[in-house]
Amino acid sequence: MKTICKKLISLLLGVCLLLGGMISVSAIDAKAGGTFHISVVHTNDIHGNILADDENQVLGLARVKTFYERQKKGNDLTFLFDAGDYFHGQSFATVDQGKAAAELMGACGYTAMTVGNHDWNYGKDRLKELESLLKEEKFMFAMLAGNVINPLENNTFFKNKTYTVSLERPYGKMKVAIFGVFDPRLVSATAPENTDGLWFEDMQDYAQERANSLKQQGYQIVICLTHCIDPVALASSVDNVDLWVAGHDHKQIAQTVTTPNGGKSYVVENTSNLNTIGNVEIECTLDANGNVASLSMEEKTVSYEEGFYIPEHPDMLSRIEEIKAEQAPLLEKVVGYSPEYLDGSWENIRIGETGLARAVTNAYLLETGADVAMENAGGIRSSITKGDVTYQDVLNVSPFGNYVVTLHLTGEELLSMMERSLEIMRQNQAANLSGDYDAWPQNSGNLLQIAGMQITYDMEKPNGSRILSATVGGQKLVADKEYTVAMNNYLATDTVDYPELTGKSMVCEYGACVDILAVYFQLESDEILQDIKTKNLVAFRSESEEDNGVPEPVTPVTPPMVVPENPTQLPVQNSTHNIPTNTQVQSENVTLQKSPEIPNTGFDFDASVPISFACALSVFSLLLKRKSRGKETEK
Repeated sequence: MKTICKKLISLLLGVCLLLGGMISVSAIDAKAGGTFHISVVHTNDIHGNILADDENQVLGLARVKTFYERQKKGNDLTFLFDAGDYFHGQSFATVDQGKAAAELMGACGYTAMTVGNHDWNYGKDRLKELESLLKEEKFMFAMLAGNVINPLENNTFFKNKTYTVSLERPYGKMKVAIFGVFDPRLVSATAPENTDGLWFEDMQDYAQERANSLKQQGYQIVICLTHCIDPVALASSVDNVDLWVAGHDHKQIAQTVTTPNGGKSYVVENTSNLNTIGNVEIECTLDANGNVASLSMEEKTVSYEEGFYIPEHPDMLSRIEEIKAEQAPLLEKVVGYSPEYLDGSWENIRIGETGLARAVTNAYLLETGADVAMENAGGIRSSITKGDVTYQDVLNVSPFGNYVVTLHLTGEELLSMMERSLEIMRQNQAANLSGDYDAWPQNSGNLLQIAGMQITYDMEKPNGSRILSATVGGQKLVADKEYTVAMNNYLATDTVDYPELTGKSMVCEYGACVDILAVYFQLESDEILQDIKTKNLVAFRSESEEDNGVPEPVTPVTPPMVVPENPTQLPVQNSTHNIPTNTQVQSENVTLQKSPEIPNTGFDFDASVPISFACALSVFSLLLKRKSRGKETEK
């Protein structure tokens, strides 16, 4: 009888191994040594780059889901975390203030996230709504930033402080706890009204208190999600946190640090924009008493080159297409009115001022209250016709997902930047007159369009001494005075053409350029007219000089440029959502339940220029040439 039983057991084990996945390899290996195999898949600073974009090396959430599902099949526990700056950036996320982004985060199966400074950009009330939207999904999820306090309620701003998992195997019980902290120094990196009334506890003190408490409760592994300026320094100052999953620095980090009591902690972070997928492989062996006998962690980042061959999950792709269809009415929604045709044509925006350039920079002034606003000419990609302005119109003008920031620059630094911009303009004008597209300089798009500041210049003067006079807010510019300057975040990092920006800290970060421009067109027509007719770049001409120089930009005959669609998606394989039946998930203040499947639940959303054939052919030829230039040059 015993022989028969042994044969039956051997046969059953063989069948299980043959089927693959019914008994994981990690579980079988663990019986001998009591070792748990855990995978922590992590992302950070996605900035709305949810859709795959091969041109810009964005892997997309559909690939993340496939990779996450694969990891779950080979580990005892698998988590999917995000370390903030997820909900804001690209138009796919901003058009409905993060709703589509929240739904797809849920569909992807994220376990938990902490918040970044840009996640506050829609305001604290909207961020709470996005948390609630994620809670409505039938899966486990927690938004974690326990050091964000609502004084009116005398409680944490987010629903949960901690996310915990307990997993029992024949060889032991593993308990994992996750909490989150947000760097109070980043509060100034979003508009003040977005966090008005909230209090941010010191993140080091909070993390230490939380980690100590969780270890005392018997959690063998404690993980902290953080969005902070220097995660390595933070990790080095806190005991009892085993793994830090970080965001904000946009750096690739995989570093072991020593904590104050001599312990070890592991810190990881990806770069940004979903160019890579983070993956920490953890092996934790327990002794007979359930204590940690050994713990090892290794970051195995999935590069873009590797991730490109991961098939996109079909369920995610299907839901993305549905959301695009749902967003169409939002893109067609009228956001304002333009009293005139506003020129944003590729050439004219690079050889001088246009009405659209003045509208864009004045929109930045209106949003930020800065002294001066700047926009690189390459950041403006389309024109706007007279009449009603739709969200699609402003998206065509500003399609890059940039956002507005403010910096402090001295009057001397402003003059230096504008002198360099005038030289770029001179080269652009010469190329324009030559009629040869290849004559345009590679940095043609870095000409600066401005508002709030007016300069008078003489192109006949030597390079570097062309500015004859400059005023800010109607007052003479003072060389050693510090001015607040608004610009898009892309321009703020251009230290090649504008070394004056090197080392400049961002004073404040605001919303997406596209949304700020949409709000601008809600102004009264006379206010817009005054802005677009006020010259900020004034060319000096003597009374005797004939006006035979470069003409003022003219209204083009080309229609507004259309933002290209995303490239064709790759074929994908189907995969299932497997959840260990003996995994328990609990969180403070609430019990979260897993469901065997992630539903694809939708949400209700609130939400003519003639051209000759010859001209069309010419424009098409120009666009082909432009396509061959790099994106950095174009911007």
